[in-house]
Amino acid sequence: MCERQSTMVRAAVTALKAIRIAVAASPLLSRRQQVVETYLLVTVCNVTGATAASALGCTKQNVSKHQRTVERLRENTAFDQALSEIETAMLGE
Repeated sequence: MCERQSTMVRAAVTALKAIRIAVAASPLLSRRQQVVETYLLVTVCNVTGATAASALGCTKQNVSKHQRTVERLRENTAFDQALSEIETAMLGE
């Protein structure tokens, strides 16, 4: 792994720590903690699937699977609202 990739993975791990705290505080989201953390890391923090996989200790395919799972779960209004609140807080909007 080159120095730039290593730096990106370390930054992703740091972001993931904050994401974990936010997700754990939401009873609705904490039931699906791992998939939600992955989703937020990729979508809100703009981390690539490969970097997210390295930070999470999984495969790129697993990251993609988690992304699809959350997109499907967002059809539930309560889940979508809880996730949107965290996204808004993270983006400062």
